[in-house]
Amino acid sequence: MRGRGIDFEHRFRTSRWAEDLLIHALGEKQDLLTVRFGLSEVRSQEELREMQYGDSQYKEPDLLVYEVNALSSKERKILRITDLVKQPRDRFERGGTLTFAIDRALAALEVEFSPYKAAEMKDRHWKPRTPQEWKRRPLKHAKPPVAPNIFVKVEDLEKLRAWEERFGVPTVVAHVFDQEGFAICLRTIADFDREYGARPAHQKMLQMTTGIFKVSQSYDRIDAQGAGEQKPVFRVAPSAAVKVGDIRGAKVSTQLGVSSSKKYVSQVLFSGGRLEVSADFVALLKSQCGGRNQRAQSRG
Repeated sequence: MRGRGIDFEHRFRTSRWAEDLLIHALGEKQDLLTVRFGLSEVRSQEELREMQYGDSQYKEPDLLVYEVNALSSKERKILRITDLVKQPRDRFERGGTLTFAIDRALAALEVEFSPYKAAEMKDRHWKPRTPQEWKRRPLKHAKPPVAPNIFVKVEDLEKLRAWEERFGVPTVVAHVFDQEGFAICLRTIADFDREYGARPAHQKMLQMTTGIFKVSQSYDRIDAQGAGEQKPVFRVAPSAAVKVGDIRGAKVSTQLGVSSSKKYVSQVLFSGGRLEVSADFVALLKSQCGGRNQRAQSRG
């Protein structure tokens, strides 16, 4: 986390809020148990070394979701009292004391958050074109709608997919906004990307008819003037995703901080509220994105 500054600390606090909503909503009422897994905290380099975190070909998802009836009473107890984030990662490997935490997982969740009034964005109800509509009127550009889109960086897709294939746990990206959230299986984006790369002449048509876009996005740091970079990302329109649910009673506030360069910076923070999870999202998780991956042979 070194070098990311106070903007990362602010974003972490709000991302934690989004994770909490999902953990509470995907619980006993749904016959599920949801726990934190991937590192999303501000930690020292010494702590990261002790926990065996570092440069990796993987990006671990934020949460793991379990079907309660697939766990033994002992496993349920361990998952409820153990902070998986803090555990050395070799404990999750084959033969480790927490191997079951991976083997029993129904799905993994990578959680994103954006501070937008989702329901009021101008293209909230944008729909992809049908192939017939595209043939009648092809466009010069494939422009993503201004909507509560799911964002996934290309670099994150590669590392999340590496983890998904290595450990065999289907991964879902859930993007939360102020009033609602949307989700998509990581595999769906990967399938789109393969077709996108294989059919250069049809890329505009593919984006406009699926609602998944591959574009360049600017990322700036609020605590470092002029610091930023362009990164390739996928943007998934709500109509191409599954609705996570509606968020009720969230409170919005601001937090003031001072950056390393002694610049005053502020960040919008969210707290409270509850997520009324949709049946479609629960069904997506329980269907395991069309079938659980076969466990990678390298687990042995």
